[in-house]
Amino acid sequence: MRGQKHMKNKYVTFITRAIGGILVVLFILLTYRYFDGNRLLHHFSSMMKQPDKLLMMAAVYGASFWLRALAWKWYVRRNIPLEVYMNGLFLSLFVNHLAPIKIGDLVRVGVLAKQREVSVDEAIHSVAVLRMLDMFVLLLFSFIGVYFYFETFSFKNFLFILLGACAIGICSIVLLVKWKPSFAQKHLNMARQVWTGGAAYKMIGAVFLSWLCEAIVVFEVAKMAGLSLSAFEAVWVNSLTVAGQLFQIAPGGLATYEAVMAFALTTIHPSWDKAYTIAVLSHAFKFMFSYAVGIFVLLKHPREVLLVRSLLKKKEVRER
Repeated sequence: MRGQKHMKNKYVTFITRAIGGILVVLFILLTYRYFDGNRLLHHFSSMMKQPDKLLMMAAVYGASFWLRALAWKWYVRRNIPLEVYMNGLFLSLFVNHLAPIKIGDLVRVGVLAKQREVSVDEAIHSVAVLRMLDMFVLLLFSFIGVYFYFETFSFKNFLFILLGACAIGICSIVLLVKWKPSFAQKHLNMARQVWTGGAAYKMIGAVFLSWLCEAIVVFEVAKMAGLSLSAFEAVWVNSLTVAGQLFQIAPGGLATYEAVMAFALTTIHPSWDKAYTIAVLSHAFKFMFSYAVGIFVLLKHPREVLLVRSLLKKKEVRER
């Protein structure tokens, strides 16, 4: 059984890296064709000359993490300061922009599990559930956008995929209950206590709003680059781009982020040079934000440096 699980993990890793590699090649081709240092420098300089706009973007983007921290706190339901959840999210973002593979969720688990009121199992459970909720919202936005912008994706297809995903989820739960009843029962009880209460609606609403807030970066950078996007277009482009980071093979999803965003933008406005510029500049903003908040948290809580360092070292050993 353990050998089969190991082979399955290797297969999933191979597929993920293969898709990530294709996206990196696409980014290289886009860079070769559309990179213009003077144009990028001009737009970057223009952004720096608008500190009020940058502060507004940072505030709204930061609010998206505040909303996710609230959702996480509501799910855990412990008397733990909101700052702990914010620290976990910011350090997770920081580490994901340092490591080639997404390991930020391990940081979230580590930060929460250090609290006396929360066990390691509860920390892992909460992070996994919130991550699945994030992906559900992102994929929902992505599918809606595909339906509108490609005109080949019907509502029936969307419903079929949704029902198929639900069926897979139900079958997975049934098999888990059968094979590991005590483990499954423990985690189902954790989830039932939240999803059957009023906190579930608040939590879903907070996550939903958080991804609307994050789209502010794409919306404003596109405007600065001379490309007008509607609010929903910005949300769709951002959602599809972030969902594409499942295939991240470079720090911060470098290259995969730009390739997916450029593709999404050109389905709305067929201008590859502007799409490339917006993707590079919006990602640069997110890189700067992640380093700023990550360093701030580490300076305020220097003990967390040990957690970050240990996770990065473990990942390096595993990659070798």
